[in-house]
Amino acid sequence: MERRKALLPVLAAIAGNAFWGFSYLFNRVALAETTPELMLAIRFLISFLLMNVPVLLGRQKLRLKGKKVLPLLALAVAEPVCFYSESYGILYTNATFAGVIVAVAPLFAVLLAALVLKEYPSRRQALYCLLPVAGVIIMVLSGKSLGVVTPLGVAFMLLDCVAIAFYRLFNRWSSREFTPFERTYVVLMACTVVFVTAALVSVKGDVTAFAAPLCNPRVMLPVLALCLLCSIGSNMLVNYATGRMSVAKMSVFSALITLCSTFGGVVILGEPFSLAALLGTALIVYGIWQVSRPEPETENV
Repeated sequence: MERRKALLPVLAAIAGNAFWGFSYLFNRVALAETTPELMLAIRFLISFLLMNVPVLLGRQKLRLKGKKVLPLLALAVAEPVCFYSESYGILYTNATFAGVIVAVAPLFAVLLAALVLKEYPSRRQALYCLLPVAGVIIMVLSGKSLGVVTPLGVAFMLLDCVAIAFYRLFNRWSSREFTPFERTYVVLMACTVVFVTAALVSVKGDVTAFAAPLCNPRVMLPVLALCLLCSIGSNMLVNYATGRMSVAKMSVFSALITLCSTFGGVVILGEPFSLAALLGTALIVYGIWQVSRPEPETENV
C-alpha cells in the first residue's frame, strides 16, 4: 500500500507532463486556422466552463474561506505570465533558443524551493536533475542552429524561466491548503479572464470575430483536445503530484514535455530522429528515473 501511494504521484507527474508535451501538435493544427489570442481565449473559456460542471453537480466543492489565499493568488498570476513571456520570447528569438532557455527552468525552481520552502535536494538528486536538462538541450540543438537572438527576446525568455519557477513554487506552497481541483479551478479562471480580455482587444470588441473559430472544426477539435488533456487533465495530474513531492523532484518531470513533443513530431509529422536526439532521450529517461527514486531524509543537504 505504501509503495502504491509513493508510485501514484510519479505516474501523475509523468502523465501530466506527457499530455502537455503533445499539446504542441494540437496547437500547430489550431493555429493554422486562427490567431494565438483567439485560440487561447476559447481554450481557457471552455476549460473553465467544464470545471464548473462538477461544482454545479455537487461533486466538487471550493473551500477557500479561512485559508491563506496569497499563494493561490500568486499561482493564478504566474500562469498567464508564463504564456505571454514565452510567446514573445519565441517571437524575438526563435523556438530553438527558447527551448534551450526553458530547459533550465527546473534549476530556477529548485533554487527558489531551497531559498523559500527550505526544500533542499539531496546530493544525488541535485546531480541527476541536470541530466534531463542536458538531454533537452541536446535534443533541441540536434537539428537546428540558434539563428538570430535579440536582447529583448533573451529578456522575455529569462522572464519565462523565472515565471515557471515561481509557478512551481507557488503550486507547491498552495498545495498545503488547497486541493488539486481548487488550484486548477483558480488558475483556469485567471487564464480565462486574461486571455478572453486580450482576444476581445485584438478583435476590437467584435463578438462575431471572437466567436468565428467556434464554427471551424479544424480549430475546435484540437482546442477541445487541449481543454480536456492539457488545461484540465494535465493541470489536475500535475497539481496532484505537486502536493506529494518536492519542487526539486517535480521539476525534473517537465523534461518529458520536450520528449513527448519530439516523439509526436517524429511519428505524426515525419520529422527526423537523429543519434543526438536518441542520446537526449536516454538522458531524460534515466535522469527522471534516478530523481524519482525514494531516499532517506538524512541524505538531504
